[in-house]
Amino acid sequence: MSESNESLPYDSWLRRDPSHSGRFVSDWMEDVDGKLMPAAEAARKLGVSIPELDRVLNGRGRISVALAPKLEAEGWGKADAWIRKQVAYDLARQLNRIGQWPDETAVKAEAA
Repeated sequence: MSESNESLPYDSWLRRDPSHSGRFVSDWMEDVDGKLMPAAEAARKLGVSIPELDRVLNGRGRISVALAPKLEAEGWGKADAWIRKQVAYDLARQLNRIGQWPDETAVKAEAA
């Protein structure tokens, strides 16, 4: 699509270009002082490999149905919320890839 982000309402733009779910995982890795937990420590706590967690944190990997319950077990949000974030991201990427977003007028009519 040739539309710029400036031509879309914020909620429509966010649906088209959501943040990768790994960004939110790193938010949970901060301690009370705002320091980021080392990836190796987080991977150990979650019971996953460092490369697997690194891929998720860097937006190259997915939050799987195996990882989501581990995140929940550590108190890092709910498993179903992680899966919904991942699916929203995957769907937006696919819709962007095939160009199947409604045009701006349809989005504005929906918001009214």
